[in-house]
Amino acid sequence: MAVDDGRGESRAGEPFGEALRSVRVRLDLSQGQLAHKVGLDRSYINRLEAGERGAPSAHAIVAMASALNLDDLDTDRLLLAGGLPVKALVDLGLDDPTLLALARRLTDTRLAPASRSALRSVIDSLLTYWGNASGTPGSGTPADRPKPEQAGVGGVSGRGRGGRTRQ
Repeated sequence: MAVDDGRGESRAGEPFGEALRSVRVRLDLSQGQLAHKVGLDRSYINRLEAGERGAPSAHAIVAMASALNLDDLDTDRLLLAGGLPVKALVDLGLDDPTLLALARRLTDTRLAPASRSALRSVIDSLLTYWGNASGTPGSGTPADRPKPEQAGVGGVSGRGRGGRTRQ
């Protein structure tokens, strides 16, 4: 899985030690300073970065990220490099019924690529519409927000189940 690090770089299959080193260097920390901040031994950090140790658990990675005040993007980068799901999936729970339903639909081989793309567009529109931190509609500027009927919210699109126009 590739992850865009928000800095214009995509990293597919990045080793955990490389991701950790990159974050540490960007924060201008020595291995000893990093170890002190996250409450670990410097030699452990060295072995992680050298690839001599496997990635820590999700709990340990999230604790490291928290101690370093990393944003969600860097936290997700470390989790993915450790072969783990991103923090939002861990927080939500991999057994969330809505998440599972969406994942199943997006991976359904019976769904045509154009339909899969349309589903992604609808989800993107909904995320834009509901995208602010308060969880209420209206993030971004009014020009950036889709109208409810464009986002398919509130049943105002004129379409019922199955995509047929209501009479």
